[in-house]
Amino acid sequence: MSSQIKIGWGSVSITPDKTVRVHGQLYERISSYVHDPVTVTALALCNGDEQCVFLSGDLPTINPDISKRVQEIVNGRDGLDASKIVFSATHTHNSTYAPRLPHVTGAIDIAGPDVVPLKEVPDDILGYDEAIDFAVERFVEAILDAWTSRKPGALSWASDYAVVGFNRRPRFGRPGGEAESMMYGTCSRPDFIGLEGTSDHTADMIYTFDDKGALSGVLVAIPCPSQVMELHRFITADYWCYARDAIWSKFGNINILPICGAAGDQNPIDLVRISKNNVEELKAWNAQAGEVFRNFDMTEECEGIGDRIAEAVGRGYKKSLRHRTARPVFKHVVKTVGLPIRTVEESVYLEAEETIKSIVAEFSPSNRMTDNDLVRLFQPLGIIERWKLQNESPTMSFQSSIIRIGDAAINTTPFELFVEYAIRMRARARADQVISFQITNGRGLYLPTRIAVEGGSYSSKPVSNLVGPEGGDMLVEIMVTEMDKLWD
Repeated sequence: MSSQIKIGWGSVSITPDKTVRVHGQLYERISSYVHDPVTVTALALCNGDEQCVFLSGDLPTINPDISKRVQEIVNGRDGLDASKIVFSATHTHNSTYAPRLPHVTGAIDIAGPDVVPLKEVPDDILGYDEAIDFAVERFVEAILDAWTSRKPGALSWASDYAVVGFNRRPRFGRPGGEAESMMYGTCSRPDFIGLEGTSDHTADMIYTFDDKGALSGVLVAIPCPSQVMELHRFITADYWCYARDAIWSKFGNINILPICGAAGDQNPIDLVRISKNNVEELKAWNAQAGEVFRNFDMTEECEGIGDRIAEAVGRGYKKSLRHRTARPVFKHVVKTVGLPIRTVEESVYLEAEETIKSIVAEFSPSNRMTDNDLVRLFQPLGIIERWKLQNESPTMSFQSSIIRIGDAAINTTPFELFVEYAIRMRARARADQVISFQITNGRGLYLPTRIAVEGGSYSSKPVSNLVGPEGGDMLVEIMVTEMDKLWD
């Protein structure tokens, strides 16, 4: 029989108290105000034989400059194994704690600081080192609060459905029967022929209970980034702010750990529905070169999403009570996974060098670049970096956690993983419930499908991938094998 599970929770605000660089788009943004608080939440589990700390922040990604320092600080505290901390992000595009955009720093290196766009930066903006110190302090606080507050309790698990994510890659017909994809393409165009992939409306939950049997918290995994408000300059947890409120209205002030499931080709806006009234806005959205005011009510969208998530959590709670146990099977394996890097040809590399020279030659200190011009440099600069990387190593390696909690299996990857891969894992693994965490313990960029690579557009080109579809196939095999071992 498994040992008694012990459970602890911790949650801390990571809302900046100064102006910050807002992270999550290809153009630079300086925060204008705080729309709602952003937080980091930790859930600690142990049973004497095994342990795990799940940590999730209202962030685009978890900066490794933060996670590495946090692990060094907390490792060994009261028996805590820092290698078994699972760092995840909800992938809001309106938060911070990351360095300047790589193509911006690349442009500065090549063209000089007097040529890139001139930004009015407040004197009191939170600097990078200060921002990292701020985040590290709060991550440590959340983890140790959770770890040191562990008490006997019980767990349960359930899967249900909440309509949140929609495929964000429309396909458009071309002569000869071919087709191309466009992220945030306008579906009202006459050449629109459908969406590139499916959507995943699964909602996965792990519930925690105290020693009196009262619900104390819930891990909620939704396969969709929190990006309703992504194009603006304020700080927000996006739809998770509204989902938390809706869950608290239903269950009281319980702990909530939001997880972004596999959703590399998903967004929380139905492009088919909004296209007719956002033709020009979608063109600007696709370009990612500036703030875009789209023709829909963002608050209304977030409130609807929050209500649907809360309803799924409520339905799942009723089902989960059949599985509630103080002694669940609990296993946690940390595995280093290596996948082949998606490479570029030398001719593509040389072409990118010429493109960069041509773009930079257009500008001078008296004729500075715009944000649009910086975005033009994103792809060729990324190709240069890929060429360097693939000549250093043919493999991308990352740390993955493979976890069993009762009848549920969890796998983690650093990718923005297209949903097809998670669906394949869910279908093939032995576990009754399979939960795939994305953007976890690192950032591996997008991992697209073959049809996405054929279709083109942002998120499927080499500059936005470290690993391609062949690596995606390998990933599925590795994860299914490793999850199934936990049932042997």
